[in-house]
Amino acid sequence: MKRVDDRPQSAQIAADLRAKILSGDITGTLPTFERLKVLYNTSVNTAQRAVAMLKAEGFVEGRQGKALIIRSDRIQIVDASSQLEPAAATITYQVLHVGHERPPTDAAQKLGLAEGETALLRKRLMLRDDEPVEIELSYYPEAVVTGTGLDHVQRDLASSPTVLAALGYEQHGLVDEIQVREPTTEELQTLELPDEIPVMRTLRTITDPSGAVLEVTVMITSGHLYAVRYQQTLPPPA
Repeated sequence: MKRVDDRPQSAQIAADLRAKILSGDITGTLPTFERLKVLYNTSVNTAQRAVAMLKAEGFVEGRQGKALIIRSDRIQIVDASSQLEPAAATITYQVLHVGHERPPTDAAQKLGLAEGETALLRKRLMLRDDEPVEIELSYYPEAVVTGTGLDHVQRDLASSPTVLAALGYEQHGLVDEIQVREPTTEELQTLELPDEIPVMRTLRTITDPSGAVLEVTVMITSGHLYAVRYQQTLPPPA
């Protein structure tokens, strides 16, 4: 049986416009409310509610009665296979918590922790132009980091690669496992998410050349602000 879209019409219109903005099918300015009324066979009020959703998400900006400008820079595309440290001019971090805690089950399994065993957690919030975009929960084996600079609240942004390298741990492999889901209440509040916006949960495992796990990070990213790019060199046909 075909799935019925029982969302309010304003949400359906917002979803369609959002998809067209993200694909580049709509650029520059948004169609007027009268034009949207015709395009979607709806009322002006419904079109206005749809556009209000996009304004709340930051995809369009402008005042009533003026052309609504589409923000082409809203989405930042990041490479999945690299440790992202974006330009310091636009990216800042807030350290939210440092302590020894039990990771989520999937992260604990990656770290090889026994039942009840803890890891060092560094939890921080990444902001782009002062807007929260990602919660990062980085877990480290206690034997590796206890007593090092990672065990203290620090302002420096690249502390983990720096300290691990200084300790003689070479970061070699990286695996990302990505899920998309609805945000928890804490995630919704911390990331200041608009309504109906999912989050992208990335479980990142970093290993040394021998395959030993050095770090497992859970990244909770605003679903309307980031896209992930995968690149691979394909072998020639046989």
